[in-house]
Amino acid sequence: MRNILYLITFFLCFNAFSQEHAIYTYRQKDSTLIITGKGTIQYLDVNKFKDKCVRVEIKEGIKGIQFFSFSHFELMKEIKFPTSLEFIGKNTFCSCTSLESVAIPPKVRLLVGSFTNCDNLKSITFPDTFGVELRSFDGCRSLKRLSFKYLSVFNSSHLEKCVSIEAIEVSDSTCHYKTRDGVLYEDDRVVVYPYAKKDKWYRFPDSIKVIDALMNPYIEEIYVPDDMREFHLYSCENLKKIRSENKIFYDRSDGDLKMDSLVIQVKNKKRNALP
Repeated sequence: MRNILYLITFFLCFNAFSQEHAIYTYRQKDSTLIITGKGTIQYLDVNKFKDKCVRVEIKEGIKGIQFFSFSHFELMKEIKFPTSLEFIGKNTFCSCTSLESVAIPPKVRLLVGSFTNCDNLKSITFPDTFGVELRSFDGCRSLKRLSFKYLSVFNSSHLEKCVSIEAIEVSDSTCHYKTRDGVLYEDDRVVVYPYAKKDKWYRFPDSIKVIDALMNPYIEEIYVPDDMREFHLYSCENLKKIRSENKIFYDRSDGDLKMDSLVIQVKNKKRNALP
């Protein structure tokens, strides 16, 4: 009896598994990979199309894309996602250097390193509620703007080498993250001051106490509250002064550098911002 139950359980599990797989069809006339079926796209199955695929169409029923699946698809210009898609794995589209625009489907709620080093990526459309972790867009040199309705998380990313980004926008006023003049804030800290923001002078809100990373070649002077706790300067070659109403935190306007102990200046981390 026990053996019969084992056989029934095995059959049911095998049958369920057999129904949850993706099917890959390559259409040579327009260099398009069409993915149908159910379940998750696997790296080993899709990697063989890397050097010939220009377009990818993922049909309804596919729920996920395994990490690294489309990494280094350097010819891929377009990818269409289904509304059934629920997750995109880490580094899934790393170094897709021909990809120009992406629309993330509504069930996907988080990206983890998914689009790093996509040199030509200019436009990304997000669902209403979304999260970004672990340098999802680092190295996207053509990306100019990130617009979210409700940003649920934005961790461990200062948009390294995003040398064209001018602004980040969060439109929902109830969101934990706020934006002003294209700068992203969380509580009392600056999360991202965009690299390509052209202002020579900028005044931070009175609530700000920490600037996580200032990487901007255009800024010359910033104005902050008196009770600032910490600054991190990376690539700010034209920055001459950081001041508050009653205090000078950083000053090299006369050629001699004067720097408060709250300022952490990392001159050698050029990888964080330079092209």
